[in-house]
Amino acid sequence: MFFLCMRRCDKSRVGVSGGLENPYMCNNECDASTEELAHPPELMFDFEGRNPTTFWQSTSWKKYPKPLQVNLTLSWNKTVELTDDIILTFESGRPEQMVLEKSLDQGRTWTPYQFYATDCLDAFTMEPKTVNELTQRTLLDIICTEDYSRGYVWKNDKTVRFEIKDRFALFAGPRLHNMASLYGQLDTTKTLRDFFTITDLRIRLLKPATGATMVDENNLSRYFYAISDIKVQGR
Repeated sequence: MFFLCMRRCDKSRVGVSGGLENPYMCNNECDASTEELAHPPELMFDFEGRNPTTFWQSTSWKKYPKPLQVNLTLSWNKTVELTDDIILTFESGRPEQMVLEKSLDQGRTWTPYQFYATDCLDAFTMEPKTVNELTQRTLLDIICTEDYSRGYVWKNDKTVRFEIKDRFALFAGPRLHNMASLYGQLDTTKTLRDFFTITDLRIRLLKPATGATMVDENNLSRYFYAISDIKVQGR
């Protein structure tokens, strides 16, 4: 079993902007060209529970063509069978539009795992759905959910999930007591086994949280992505 934790950007160096829209903005304290103010990739793998919390932060919308889009790609160079939920913890508001994608061939081809949006019909022309609406027959359906796309929310509501255990429960029962049934299905059904197997994972961040119905074109620096933790558990 393993955990992958990604962290970058130290809150102790972060200037807090006034207003609800963006309480974690780095302002002038983030500068990749200055060693003392940079937040290098190795901080994405630091110890979870560190105080102060560290987090990765993208460039702001002001410094990037619209729409602000960022890809995060995780590669293992081996086949991994997922055993628990994939969990992303955002320090910024959660994205208004996002796609989680998987690869089974070291990133040569990609397929969607799940779509996330504040408005699934508008963003992806898909009806919104939750994992609880799935059945054994529709387990492999790719859905769009609106459950995790509210922007600037309370501290305890910052995560975005891909619900592996809820899908397991369709075969193993609500408390996963009948894992033998699940493993039997995985052993005999290749499409089901492949669904829970990855070599690479890609997070496509398509639209940052704006905290309002209209984007403030005169203050695009308040919009960005920041992630303090990514957990992927598998074997």
